[in-house]
Amino acid sequence: AGLVLAALGKSAQLPFSFWLSHAMAGPSPVSALLHSATMVAAGGYLLLRIEPGLAATGWLGPVVAWIGALTALMLAAVALAQRDLKQLLAASTCSQIGFIVLAAGAGGVSAGTGQFVAQAVAKSLLFLVAGAWLAWLGTKDLVQLRGAAREHRLLGVTFTVGALTLGGMPPFSIWVAKDLVLSAALPTSGALYGIGLAASALSAAYAAKALAVVWARPAPEAAHLASRRAHGPSVAELLPLPVLAAAAAGLGVLAIPALAGKWQGLLQSPKPEGPAYWELGLSALLAAAVLAVVVWMQTARLAQNGKLIIGVDWLSDWLSLERFFRATIVRPTVALAKGCARFDDRVIAGGVDASAMMTLRFSRIVEARLERGVAGGVSAIAGSVRRLAVSARRPQTGLIHQYYAQSIVIMVALAAVFVLAR
Repeated sequence: AGLVLAALGKSAQLPFSFWLSHAMAGPSPVSALLHSATMVAAGGYLLLRIEPGLAATGWLGPVVAWIGALTALMLAAVALAQRDLKQLLAASTCSQIGFIVLAAGAGGVSAGTGQFVAQAVAKSLLFLVAGAWLAWLGTKDLVQLRGAAREHRLLGVTFTVGALTLGGMPPFSIWVAKDLVLSAALPTSGALYGIGLAASALSAAYAAKALAVVWARPAPEAAHLASRRAHGPSVAELLPLPVLAAAAAGLGVLAIPALAGKWQGLLQSPKPEGPAYWELGLSALLAAAVLAVVVWMQTARLAQNGKLIIGVDWLSDWLSLERFFRATIVRPTVALAKGCARFDDRVIAGGVDASAMMTLRFSRIVEARLERGVAGGVSAIAGSVRRLAVSARRPQTGLIHQYYAQSIVIMVALAAVFVLAR
């Protein structure tokens, strides 16, 4: 359970998804690595690796599967509500990794691994294109990116490939990778399969929204995009894009039923996995239908008022999770910490200060009284010894006749004592 909790936080799954929104302040190449390599994806990777442990508990696997399915669904809705391109892609990462988490909970190791690879390729491609647009046009706002794909066709075409892959359109890689995950979840629960299918439909919706905007004709009253560009993309920025686009389009062949066995053998999958042809067909038809409808709706909305399809505020605010945690955890914790600090300052520190003052006063009283008595006694003893020494020194005159006289007196006294003793 501790490993699962850590993995969910690492991969920005519910209820920890909101932190990924703030990570989008970084440079786009960093975002490409963040969403496709070991940063966000590490939690899903960990869950795939410990899948036998999840299955052994008997209860943790289903919990993980449900969290993954709900994350895939809810964060896809969050992605659809965004108007910032990088925020849209970030929310889609949470959603796509939700399919990986769903696969880990349902025991579909090879399915989750296929989704892992397909999501990484598509997301790195999309973030690099978004970064090129940001550097070139100075914006990541979808409204201001209207018609951006028409300005540089290589960026537009590669973005289209990445978006269609992300939306689960055939024959691109996430189409079959996602269906591998859903086929692994179907024996576990039909509800899980239904939620995953709905999440895939929303994936097609947010991909369609982005595509409709970047391929739309620029607004007649708006300045042409070319007037805003400082410089065109460099060769270094463009070079990776066709490679990633080819991978996003071609990796799907590894998961079709005829080749799925080899993929599962490579990963030493504990059980055979693979979508039926009807599952592949159903998801393909659903994605195509949603894509067409959303493109039509978004294009009409742009032509009508130049606005985007935007969801309700709590969706665009990442389910208001951050505000919820601030209200329920952060603020009470800070208030408790401040209360403890005040208690420490006023009660504990005040008590220590008062105790120190009392100790100081007591020591002064003891010093004033005891020191006088002890010092007086010592002085009296010293005076007596001094007087005795003075008395003892008086006979020491240095005169021999006085020593003789003293000796005679002492001998007479001793003789008297001897006589009396007899």
